Amino acid sequence: MYESVPATLPRQFFYNLSKLNGSLSKNVLKVSADRPDGNQAGNIVNFRLPIGALLNLESLAIWWKATMSGTNPAHPARYSSSFIKRMSISINNVVVQTIEDYALLYSLMADHNNKDRTKSIGGDFDDNSVIFTEANPTGSAQTAITATNALLASTTNQSDVQMKVNNFLGFLGSTTTPVIPTDRMGEVVISCTLSQPYECLGGSAEASSVTYANNSFTLDNMYLTCETLSFSDDSYYNSINSKDLMFGFNDYILTKFAPTTKTSGINATTYISANSIDWVAGTAVVAQSQPKTMVAYGGDGDGASANVINMFKYLSDPVTYVNNKTGNSGDGFYSVEALKRDLQGIDTSSFSINNKQLNYAPLNAYEVYQNNLCALGYEGVNASADGFHPTITSLPVYFKYYGACWQSLQLIDKDQFNISGLSSAGSSCSINWSCKFKGNATYDITPVIIAKLSKVLHVKAGRNISVE
Repeated sequence: MYESVPATLPRQFFYNLSKLNGSLSKNVLKVSADRPDGNQAGNIVNFRLPIGALLNLESLAIWWKATMSGTNPAHPARYSSSFIKRMSISINNVVVQTIEDYALLYSLMADHNNKDRTKSIGGDFDDNSVIFTEANPTGSAQTAITATNALLASTTNQSDVQMKVNNFLGFLGSTTTPVIPTDRMGEVVISCTLSQPYECLGGSAEASSVTYANNSFTLDNMYLTCETLSFSDDSYYNSINSKDLMFGFNDYILTKFAPTTKTSGINATTYISANSIDWVAGTAVVAQSQPKTMVAYGGDGDGASANVINMFKYLSDPVTYVNNKTGNSGDGFYSVEALKRDLQGIDTSSFSINNKQLNYAPLNAYEVYQNNLCALGYEGVNASADGFHPTITSLPVYFKYYGACWQSLQLIDKDQFNISGLSSAGSSCSINWSCKFKGNATYDITPVIIAKLSKVLHVKAGRNISVE
């Protein structure tokens, strides 16, 4: 059909058509959690995918309804994934992946790979600064929608808040073949360990000093939805019947270190053995043990309507609403202290591998930010609308709440999965992160090093599962 079309012409001149053999059936299935109701901090919730199905992981979503309780009101942090402390994937009783501190990692990655807010209004909780409600429609006209700033002192604990997680880190969100045949794999189990209250709940502003020692949450009606496919033609099933099915995916190793002061700076070393280390990143958090007020403008005030704003108000005038009504921490972060990445006052940052320093010298704050853009695929030629979270309004704001230092170790290929990172298979490589700060701040920060790895899942005959 194309023999007479010259190869020198661009693809717009080729008449490419594809037709599926047989017919395709697509449905959405629902899988309830092993324990769907009454789940609280520290509980492990399992979702068991059905055996004998073709599942499209790109459609996967986990749902629940959250009810908060406590003497003083506390509200969910940004991102529904903040409720997940640890996520583990096992296939046919083989643990394929375990991601610790999932909430912190997801918050870091989501803030640096922002999707449009309008795609997040269905339970993702990308914006938690406003509580929208409406009454059931009655009569001959529409009912009113009510909007309230979440951090007002007059707000109460929310109940039956519909939440959803539909973006995943690791295997569920990065596998090179998102359609998985569970008849070949066996039972696939997604296990989620729930976060502690201080990792996912932030208190509203109050007229007087209060604590949140007894705040908690309960997750009910937990279930999973996913598209399932089937073909009337056996060609696909026969083609994979005895093959070694290989799925490339991303894995993450997150390591926390002993606290240090900013005056002393960060000097942390981790050891990793992997076939492909794609990048490493360093950040720091301030250790917490119980919920505090939400980190946002007005969170440290008296909770009056004149002193509490929402994310949209902050973005309209970041000059007026800089820092907080009282105190210096807030701005438009709208999340909890435990998820705040504090690199404020950064002077220089450098990575070394096996005692050899990368880059020409330690990078200053502006060079770190440029290095981050390159490591995340936002090269200087990238003029698209893709970017970071919209409340990152300046470099000082970035390092105060969202900061991280990335170092790419791979050939970035945006079109296909490319195993091109640093190989340390057979022996561990030493990765050191050194970060120095200006000034003489004496409070403690906890250094964190994250490594992103490329791995391959093998599914062989007899449901033989292995990862390399």
